[in-house]
Amino acid sequence: MRRILILGSMLLALAAQAWAQKTIKVAFGESLEPYVMEGGKTGLELEIVSAALQERGYLIEPVFFSQPRLPMAMKSKDIDAVATVGEQAGLLAEYSDVYISYEDVAITLASRHIQLHNPKELGAYRVLAFSLAKQYLGPAYKEMAKANPNYAETANQVDQNRLLFRGSVDVVVADRNIFAWMNHKLSSQFKEKTAPVDIHRLFAPTLYRMAFRSATLKDEFNHGLRAIQKNGVYKQIVNRYQNP
Repeated sequence: MRRILILGSMLLALAAQAWAQKTIKVAFGESLEPYVMEGGKTGLELEIVSAALQERGYLIEPVFFSQPRLPMAMKSKDIDAVATVGEQAGLLAEYSDVYISYEDVAITLASRHIQLHNPKELGAYRVLAFSLAKQYLGPAYKEMAKANPNYAETANQVDQNRLLFRGSVDVVVADRNIFAWMNHKLSSQFKEKTAPVDIHRLFAPTLYRMAFRSATLKDEFNHGLRAIQKNGVYKQIVNRYQNP
């Protein structure tokens, strides 16, 4: 009987050790609502990554970095993967399939009647964009940003909405979901006034991948991603965050 108990304890210990080895650390940008919610326990993107890896038996431990520092997270040996990156980030990593896309747009106050047809035209305005926009929105946008003395980027995207409505900037460049979420937050949480806006679709959707330290984890994620896309879990997650 004693031998059985000892053997059972050993098996439980080995099982616990094996499960612990399946917990991986994933770097996310901090508080990018609705993709990563304040507090870092939920959010559209965090839930997609978690569900895809859980499908393959992995748990994630989120680690949060500021948006400008996120691509550098892979330099830490403790980090197994970095979320929300594109191959243009230039990381020495194993890139997953595309798991999410952002619809980045230029946004102006409807009352201003501003007409925009291409990124170059933004050079005539005071522009406040999301952090790392120059890296992701193409060469024409990057040239505009370099030449425009009234161009800036911010990681605090609620400030984009706030400054647009106050007239402190002319144009905000942001993902449509993020802008809508921040609008809801301004009116409901901060009791600040919003206003009608015009949406200018100047950019192709920005496609994001996961950057993994190992090819094995990358393959596991890709398998899990396809599974949740097929079984409806992916769509269920997206629907929860589509309208704040």
